[in-house]
Amino acid sequence: MWAGIKRTIVNILKDANFLSLAGNLTTALASLFSYMILLRMLSIPDFGVWVLFTTPSSLIDMLRFGITKEALVRYLSGSTSEDKKYYLGSAWVVGLVILAGITIILWTLALTIPQPLRASGYSLFFIWYPLLGLVTLPWNYAWSIFQAEVDFGKIFWIRFFNLCSFLVILFVAYLYIKIDVKTVVFLYIATNLATSIFCIIKKWAGLQYIRRVSKVKVIEILKYGRYSMATRIGTSLLKGADSFIISFSAFLGPLGVALYAIPLKYIELVEIPLLSFATTAFPKLSKASMEGNREEFKRIYYAYTGPLVFLFFFIAIISLVFHNYFILIMGGHKYLTLYPGISFVLISFIIYCVLLPLDRFTGVALDSLNRPDKNFQKVVVMTTANILGDIFAVFGLHHFFPSWSVTTILLFVALASIIFAFIGLFIGYYFLKKEIDISFTKIFSEGIDFYKGLLIRIRQKKF
Repeated sequence: MWAGIKRTIVNILKDANFLSLAGNLTTALASLFSYMILLRMLSIPDFGVWVLFTTPSSLIDMLRFGITKEALVRYLSGSTSEDKKYYLGSAWVVGLVILAGITIILWTLALTIPQPLRASGYSLFFIWYPLLGLVTLPWNYAWSIFQAEVDFGKIFWIRFFNLCSFLVILFVAYLYIKIDVKTVVFLYIATNLATSIFCIIKKWAGLQYIRRVSKVKVIEILKYGRYSMATRIGTSLLKGADSFIISFSAFLGPLGVALYAIPLKYIELVEIPLLSFATTAFPKLSKASMEGNREEFKRIYYAYTGPLVFLFFFIAIISLVFHNYFILIMGGHKYLTLYPGISFVLISFIIYCVLLPLDRFTGVALDSLNRPDKNFQKVVVMTTANILGDIFAVFGLHHFFPSWSVTTILLFVALASIIFAFIGLFIGYYFLKKEIDISFTKIFSEGIDFYKGLLIRIRQKKF
C-alpha cells in the first residue's frame, strides 16, 4: 500500500500541471507577501507610485515578449534541434531591437517633459524601465524554452528564485531599515539581474545562439508574434487601463490607484490556477492543432476548461464570504476603516473572475489553432469597451456627481470589467465555433463528469 501511495505522490510531483500550478502558487505567494510589506512600508501615495512603475512595466513586457514568447513556444515545440537554435538567435535579436526602440522613446520623454512625469507619478518608470527590461530578457527566454519543452520544474525554480529573493530583501528592510520607493525599484532590478545571470551561466536562456539569426525565422516570429503581441498588450490593458485612467484623474490620483490595487491583487491571486493550466494546455493544444488532430484538440480543451469553470465558481462563493478579511490581510485596518466602500469594488471583481476560465481558454484555443488574429480582435473589442467605460466612470461620473466618494467612482470602474468580460466571452466563443466544432454546453457537462469521477476515486481511495 505504501509503495502505491509513494508512486502516486511521485507521479503527481512530476506532472506538468502540478509543477506549473506549484510554480505559480509559490511565486504568487511571494508576490503577495511582497505586496503586503510594501503596503505597510510605503505611504499610500508612494505605494501608488510603485503601482505606476509596475503596471506600465507589465504592459511594455507584454509588447516585448508578446512578439517572441508565444511564437517561440509554438515553433520550439515542433522543430528540429538545429531549427531551434535559429529560432532562439532570431528571437534574441528581435527582443533587443524592440528594447532599444522602447528605451529611446522613454528616455527622450523623460528628458523632454520631466515635470509632468514627476507630478503624475511616472518618472521612475520612464527612467528605470529600460534597465529593468534588459535584465529580465534572459530569464524570460529561458521560461519560453522550458515551456515549449514542458519542463515546468525549471520554470518553477526560475520564478521562485526571482520573487523570493525580492521578498527576503524587502522583509529584512521592513524589519531593520526604512527605504523609499526609489530604493524598492533598485532592489527589484537587482533581483531580476541576479536571476538572469543565473540562467545565462546555466545556458538556459539561449543567449549562446544569438549569432544564429535567420531572416526567414525572424519573419516567422514577427508574423505570428504581431498578433500575440497585440493580444498580450490588450490583455494587459484590460488590467492596467483602469490604473492608468485613474492616475490621470485629479480627484482620484495616486490615492485611487493605491485603493484600486487591492482588488486587482485579488484577480492576480485567483488567476494562479488559470495561468498554470493555460500554460500547460497551450503547447498540448498547439501540438494537436499542428498534427491536425481535431478530436484530441477538443478533448484537451474540454478537459481543462470544464473543471476550471466550476473551480472558479467555488472560489467565488468562498471569496464573497471572506472578502473583508482579504482587504484586512492585504492592506491592514487603515484601508478598510478609512475607505469601507473598497469592499464593494472587491465584490465586483469576485463576480468578474467567475467568467475568466471561459474567456482565457477561448483565447488559448484560438492561438493554438494558429488564429491569433481572431484572439486579437476579441481583445481589441474588450479593451475598447473597458477603456470607454473607465473614462466615463472616472471623468464623466465625477463631473455629474462631484459629491460621490473615491470608492464609489472606483466601483463603477470595476463594473465596467464585468461588462467587457461578457462581451469578450461571446465574441471569443463565436470565433472559436467557426474554427472548430466546440459545444458550449459540453464544457459544463465535462466539468461535472470530472468532479463526479474525482469523487468516485476519492471514495474508492484511488488518489
